[in-house]
Amino acid sequence: MPIYTLEIQGHDGSGVVTFYAASDAFNTEPGDVPANQHFHPSLETPANVERALFSAGATTGEASIGFGEIVLANAHGRYDTWPNIAFDGRPCIVKTITTDPVTGVPLWSYKDAPVLLRGTVESVDLTDAFRTVRLRFYDRLADLDRLLQTARYSGTTTAGGQGADGTPDLKDTPKPRIYGRKANVVPVDVNPFNLIRQVSDRACTSIAVYDGGLALTNAGNFASVSALTSAALTPGQYATALSLGLFRLGGAPASIVTADVVASGGASAAEVARQMLLDAGFGPAELDGASFDALQAKNGAPCGLALGSDETVLSAVTRVLRSIGGWIVPDGVGVFSVGRLELPTGEPIAAFQEWQCRGAIERLAPGDSNRGVPAYRVVVRYGQLGRAQGDNEVAGAVAAERRASLGLEWRQVAVENAAVKSRFLQSQEISFDTCLVSAADAQAEAQRLLAIYSARRDVWRIRVDTAGLDYRTDGGAGEPFAMQIGLGRTVSLSIGRFLNPARNFVVIGRVEDCVNNRIQFDLWG
Repeated sequence: MPIYTLEIQGHDGSGVVTFYAASDAFNTEPGDVPANQHFHPSLETPANVERALFSAGATTGEASIGFGEIVLANAHGRYDTWPNIAFDGRPCIVKTITTDPVTGVPLWSYKDAPVLLRGTVESVDLTDAFRTVRLRFYDRLADLDRLLQTARYSGTTTAGGQGADGTPDLKDTPKPRIYGRKANVVPVDVNPFNLIRQVSDRACTSIAVYDGGLALTNAGNFASVSALTSAALTPGQYATALSLGLFRLGGAPASIVTADVVASGGASAAEVARQMLLDAGFGPAELDGASFDALQAKNGAPCGLALGSDETVLSAVTRVLRSIGGWIVPDGVGVFSVGRLELPTGEPIAAFQEWQCRGAIERLAPGDSNRGVPAYRVVVRYGQLGRAQGDNEVAGAVAAERRASLGLEWRQVAVENAAVKSRFLQSQEISFDTCLVSAADAQAEAQRLLAIYSARRDVWRIRVDTAGLDYRTDGGAGEPFAMQIGLGRTVSLSIGRFLNPARNFVVIGRVEDCVNNRIQFDLWG
């Protein structure tokens, strides 16, 4: 039986203190960090936490935040001082140390033991403090559940020449922000006295401005607000301050002013997601750079996204990754990794056999809108305008084709397989909203999605031992222990009546049940 260890931080009013507990007697070695540390054997429930690529059993949508509970025995009163310690927002780390099944001696040192989870404490429950203390925690995905755009206008612009930080009515409202490439956005009128408007608080590569759908003439770019303000312009012209996401009109507009914006930096889903996380304050070491590079290699299609006023980091990252079927999850040590839902390919990192499964094996329909019934048609919507314009908002000189285009918020492509509908009478059309900007890229993604959803897919739910069995595929390659098999990885499953020979699946869900020393996997394919 493995030993579970808990390392948790709190603030006692004077500084940060660390507590150590384990499910059995355990001490670190002189070469460990920390060295020669005693872990008190009071850990009753190491961690029960559920995690998934999306919501449980689903293959699209926003990832679900993993919550769990850790229970420590307190009949001895060891933790009676905890009501005076601030644990909320502090890290907790649970490790699993495999032991020799005969002698019970740990087979790994503490520094080499795999991290089962790295979470953040939400609260401490002392309801039953005479016997137990309960820690409610969440995985690092919850750290993304906060506003991405926190910059606000100060509202100090009350006359000409007073900068571009918004009029008093804009005070404390969020600044706009663009990632990638976005067409026909409506800028914020930050200085109506000098006709200065802002499309993004991030630097831009280009800003093309329109008045009632008619293109205005770019008279140049300037490095500062003051230089932009003093630039000599005539009606029909505009000038930009690209580093500030600003432009200034040469005369009062005749209709609605819009702009096509290209933000600085990469525009692919992987590049935009990475930039969002960096902008939110996460350091490069907190991102699995290799996974972002791999996703970029799989699909480098340009995307465009304008932030909503109250959009969270998780929502924004999910929106852009969803454009290419992507997902984001934290690994066991809290590093964010990205990937793409695709049919299982390559060599599996583990091979599960029926005799290794504990309890019931379940075959479930995916938790998507089609409930596992194959789709005969896939629609991908792309090229969303920042603002669609009615016919009365477009200048008469605008060409008919552009006029029609400006009236459509979305463009879309569709692919279908009529044979699917002939076989599955309840087969439906499924639609995906994306941040893609190109028809060709949307078409390619639609074809990829049709290959996935036009055939029957199942979710197999199995439970296996956390440690103790070797799940490697050939006795050498892959991961020997279930605790090391992460979301998004490919495994194989063999079941005599239904999966014989074995088939490959993608891990889309995982639940740690440390009380019973088991892990539940949801396998899709």
